[in-house]
Amino acid sequence: MLTRHHWGDPMELRHLRYFVVVAEEGSVNRAAQRLLVSQPSLSRQIIDLERQLGQQLLQRTSRGVKLTPAGQALLPHAHQLLAMADATRETVAGATVVRQAVTIGIPPGTEGSWLIDIVDAIRARVPRAAPDYVEANSSEQLRLLRQGRLDICIVHQAPPDGHAVRELRRDSLGIAVRPEHPLAARDSYRLSDLEGLRTLLHSQDQVPTQQHGLIAAAQAAGVRPHWHFSRFTEHALAHAYATESDAVLVGAHTAASQLPAWHWGPLTDLPLMMTTWLATERNTRAVVQEVAETITNLCSADAPT
Repeated sequence: MLTRHHWGDPMELRHLRYFVVVAEEGSVNRAAQRLLVSQPSLSRQIIDLERQLGQQLLQRTSRGVKLTPAGQALLPHAHQLLAMADATRETVAGATVVRQAVTIGIPPGTEGSWLIDIVDAIRARVPRAAPDYVEANSSEQLRLLRQGRLDICIVHQAPPDGHAVRELRRDSLGIAVRPEHPLAARDSYRLSDLEGLRTLLHSQDQVPTQQHGLIAAAQAAGVRPHWHFSRFTEHALAHAYATESDAVLVGAHTAASQLPAWHWGPLTDLPLMMTTWLATERNTRAVVQEVAETITNLCSADAPT
């Protein structure tokens, strides 16, 4: 990029960039090292700039160089010109990217920091994607996927055959116990501790693994809790009080954020996991595949080793 001035010769932005670095370093030698050019070459560039402007910009001292009054006047103007040039490049580069809409389903109550990581990763690695996020439970997401209204599902129930499916993560489920209950003093629980306990579970369509795993195991062991089922995402505490439940089956993150005074512990003899899957149609757009791979790779990197 060239800029014109009234002395006639075109001034290259390279001259200004070199001048700014020399001014910042206060030394031609250090500036040359930073710019990865030879010191004689850098000195010639500065002399060319001074010749074009008809002003001495730098004065040598025993410690390096310092700006002359003309150099001090030029420095902020040089910063402004270089910033404008950088902004111009970014604007033009951005205009060449045709962004494509990608609709992504998000399960209610998902950990906020995890979702932020997904948003940031897509923005950084798939710039041509224009993601739109839809909050819906697993069954609703899969219905929208079949209807072509979602490109990507992130769900807690295993997607049916016919979809491209990736397992994203597994989170431990445990029991959050009401603080005044005698069981709240324990660090972990066994299935037998649920005997006679008023226990709140998510509804079938929200987290099927709760009913499939826990209820079947309790029946097989002859343990008879008082089950309560409710559709809840952000208001576990209100649902627990409304159903007069003594315990809630949730993950550690949900317990910490929504039931902070309740004591959470794992079921040691029945390790329950809430699995999160990603599903797309088998034949989908390339940008959707890129976003799906980005989310999968992010989860793989975060997985414990």
